[in-house]
Amino acid sequence: MKSDAFTVIENAAHDGAFGHNSRPAPTDNQCLAGNYKVGRVSIHGMPVAIEQPRNSYRTGIDPKTGQRWSSRLAAHYGYFSGTKGADGDPVDCFIGPYPQSETAWVINQHVGGAFDEHKIMLCFPDVDTARRAYLDSYERGWKGLHSMVKVSPQQLRWWLKNGDLRKALTSADLADANQPATAVKAARTAADYLQTRSIILGY
Repeated sequence: MKSDAFTVIENAAHDGAFGHNSRPAPTDNQCLAGNYKVGRVSIHGMPVAIEQPRNSYRTGIDPKTGQRWSSRLAAHYGYFSGTKGADGDPVDCFIGPYPQSETAWVINQHVGGAFDEHKIMLCFPDVDTARRAYLDSYERGWKGLHSMVKVSPQQLRWWLKNGDLRKALTSADLADANQPATAVKAARTAADYLQTRSIILGY
């Protein structure tokens, strides 16, 4: 990314309704409906919407208890535009202060002992910083971090477009991301042919 990428990301983070600007804070109903302004930026060629900047507070109402919850964000928080994650909403991401990073981490978040959804850690210098930013954005003792998978920008773009976002990611799921698109298509065509022949011939 360009050397001024940090400034571009910072400006986008504060261009939304939760940023340091004169816009009124969204109501609870607006937040639930996603009806508020977000910052827009491209990171590694992927369109990202930044909902809230670092050090702002995410709040909501627990549907089970009716109690309001609040947590301070240790990094900018948003989502990849045009994607659909395991929860039916766009895939979420945390954005750190190091846009030069050529590595991202996909967190397989578990809740209640089962896979819940993914959280993508962008623009962090190393895995420890990414892990800490994730954990520090939740309440103390949060156990949602089940595993982290290291990905390149190329692998991340491929996975967001072609992967099964309804299940936890493993390194094995990224095998096709390292091949040219024509090779992947040819391999899949050959596999489909063999499967069809097996069905017809009975073996």
